Amino acid sequence: MGGILGGRTNAKQQKAVGSLQFQSSQQGGVIPLVYGTTRLSGNLLDYDDFKATPASKTGGKGKGGGGGKGGGQQYTYSASFIMGLCQGPITGIGTVWWDKNIASLAGLSGLSSINLGSDGEAADPFWVTTHPAKTLSYSGTANFACANYQLGNTRYGAGFPSVNLDPAMPTLDATSYQSYCFAAGLFVSPMLDTQQPAQQCLADIAKLTNSAIVWSNGLLKIIPYGDQPLTASYQLVKIAGSVTTTGGDSISLVFSSPGLAGSPITVSYTTTGQEQTYAAVGAGLAQAMLSTAALATFGLWAGVSPDGLTIAILNASAQVTSVTTSGSGGVTIALGSTVGPYSYSPNTTPIYSLGEDDFIVQESSVGINIGASPGGAALRAGATPVTGGFTDDPVHIVRSAPADANNHIQLQCKDRGNSYNSHIVETFDQSAADLYGIRRDTSLKADMIVDPYLTGTVVAQLGLQRSLLFRNTYTFKLGWRYCLLEPMDLVQISDARLGVSALSVRITAVEEDNEGTLTITAEDFFGGYSTAVLYSRQSTSGYMPNWATGPGDLNMPLIFEPPAALLSGDLEIWVALSGGLNWGGAQVWISSDGSSYAYAGVIPGPATQGGLTAALPSYGGSEPDTINTLSVDLTESHGELLSVSAGDAANLVTLCYVGGELLAYQTATLTTAYHYSVATLYRGAYGSTIGSHLPGAQFARLDQAIGRFPYPSTLIGQSIFLKFPSANIVGGGAQSLASVPAYTYTVTGSGKASVATTVSGSSAGSLTANLVIQRYVFAGTVMFPAGLTGSQGTAGVAATATATYHITKNGANVGTMVFGAGTTIATFSMTSATAFMAGDILTVVAPAVPDATLANLAWALVGSQ
Repeated sequence: MGGILGGRTNAKQQKAVGSLQFQSSQQGGVIPLVYGTTRLSGNLLDYDDFKATPASKTGGKGKGGGGGKGGGQQYTYSASFIMGLCQGPITGIGTVWWDKNIASLAGLSGLSSINLGSDGEAADPFWVTTHPAKTLSYSGTANFACANYQLGNTRYGAGFPSVNLDPAMPTLDATSYQSYCFAAGLFVSPMLDTQQPAQQCLADIAKLTNSAIVWSNGLLKIIPYGDQPLTASYQLVKIAGSVTTTGGDSISLVFSSPGLAGSPITVSYTTTGQEQTYAAVGAGLAQAMLSTAALATFGLWAGVSPDGLTIAILNASAQVTSVTTSGSGGVTIALGSTVGPYSYSPNTTPIYSLGEDDFIVQESSVGINIGASPGGAALRAGATPVTGGFTDDPVHIVRSAPADANNHIQLQCKDRGNSYNSHIVETFDQSAADLYGIRRDTSLKADMIVDPYLTGTVVAQLGLQRSLLFRNTYTFKLGWRYCLLEPMDLVQISDARLGVSALSVRITAVEEDNEGTLTITAEDFFGGYSTAVLYSRQSTSGYMPNWATGPGDLNMPLIFEPPAALLSGDLEIWVALSGGLNWGGAQVWISSDGSSYAYAGVIPGPATQGGLTAALPSYGGSEPDTINTLSVDLTESHGELLSVSAGDAANLVTLCYVGGELLAYQTATLTTAYHYSVATLYRGAYGSTIGSHLPGAQFARLDQAIGRFPYPSTLIGQSIFLKFPSANIVGGGAQSLASVPAYTYTVTGSGKASVATTVSGSSAGSLTANLVIQRYVFAGTVMFPAGLTGSQGTAGVAATATATYHITKNGANVGTMVFGAGTTIATFSMTSATAFMAGDILTVVAPAVPDATLANLAWALVGSQ
């Protein structure tokens, strides 16, 4: 229905959208190649069936006239489409982010099929039936199709949802390199979605996994820098159920082991209600583990998996740890499978022990020739040892200053526990920072890491250790008999001039010149410093709002009409609303018949609203009231009250509503959480009635959070119905109008400026039984107060006995005019304020048994417009 909020309208006729917006549709683009599990954006492959459907209006014409706010034709939109993801086959599709919603792929409306990208996969059945002429199977490409997907925004146009998904690829075959990655906790999920040299792709992976790429004997090898034996196994933990929107779900892990200090150790996490995926819940529990120093010291670490978390057991002693789970609330937790153990044993035996007889020394431009030949082809071939003779050192060392080494490493990766948003992992060496100040380079970009808790920490720590410790570079030359040496090989070098004896170094580069001389570049090999040392860490968290989360229940609304002094023209209904922590505002819809509703406006946030915890007595003294104290509980709205100056309080800056009375205060003292003791009260503000108020009486602070809605005077005396469909704190998860309850309110017109209206009459002589002595028809609205305050009545001749004259509205008794025995002055009664509308008839009727002497009456009934 429309019109109960006045005759004007701000609505415009909406035109149907004639075009479609979509995220990406690129022909000839790179088909992403995904390993592991990560988040990617889809590419629109095909769409059809775009349709604009006129939406039904919010209602027809209701009481009070036509043309209310919120009118105009609106439309809903739909289309069928196929969305491509990446090269297949993949093992599945987990979480889907579309528009501002987060759910599983099954949550998309109209989902027709999911194809995981196998060769020879069948085409979508809806496309085969509906659009056979352009049906393609998209073999080898993971994709999904939706039939008549509801695009819908009836206010803002039509567009495909901005879709992101996390597909999962099967892992590669196991290799020694992969064994190292498993044992070290190095797990990456690369997504190759741009054209770049293959060498660059491999180099990025090798760098992040602490390895080097070597071309050897026709094979491409990836050799880890790892220099210590490693062993690790992984306990998968699966989380299921539904997160309670208000939070409070609890999950726990209990660790027991003979060698674990403080065993058993319980680690718990309580949800906040903002977690949108199982990975987000798992991230909370993983961070609780990482904050427990005893677990990290013992070798128990944690990472995040798509359906929960992974417990990393990083040494043999911790392999015997017993883990149990417990949970309460909407979320459940259970142990999954155990993977491993995985072991890695590095080869730390040097291939050669090189001394001065093995090095080739080139003739120096400075120094003294002591008779040795610089050597020729035979010497370079290794036929004769080098015996010296030139003062040029056979081994050259370049050493960087420790003050120049980076001691603060930042790794930019993605966080699976926070919807794959960017996450910075930081690690630093405090002693180096204290000595030389903070030295940092630009952050290392590592989008293929999606678990900052385990893998991100390991990679950052390895980067820090290499930066601080591996600062020496050794260069020396060898003959071609050492041509089998290749990068990542270990050798020992001895040089008496340098004081070096059997020093183990790792070859990082081998170059051969035109004469067959090999130039070797090497770095230190300490043993133990190319393995990450993990430390417990402080919890961090990220937040990504879920647009689809419900707003929760609305608190009991406060609906009232302010006095005329607070209005600038139109009569208004004021509304105070609030809800739980996830409540972010509500639309206001009003109806005069309870069936058809008109849109009135929006209340964008919670009011400071609550109830009294103790009675507030009435007050009859001078202002301010310093005797009584107002005790209020604002827990339902999580509101806050602030004290003000005496001048602001006297000027009613802190105006509040308390059980129908308006008052202001000066001081507000917080007693417990959301509970206030309010003192120095200015009572009965703006002519409101000072009264006593019982515990539980509604309270609201009258500030900008109050919704103000004008209404026409024709509604005075009528009952109206209000609905408040709410949204969450980010404006999503909106409730439908049909799903929320209606609140009934009777319009009193109390805010209307008082204009006195008098209905007067008289009757000469004595009256007969049941005689109608006055009949009055109203041309406009007149409100008579309860008790007919201000009305007057007189008689020329006093009554012998009590005589009661009835005042009726359209034939129904609403009040009385009474002359007592022996009196000539009338008293009046009216149970409640009564409004007479245009066309209503007021009558004054004589008693059924008239008084014998009462005569010559005159009266004036006083009301207001």
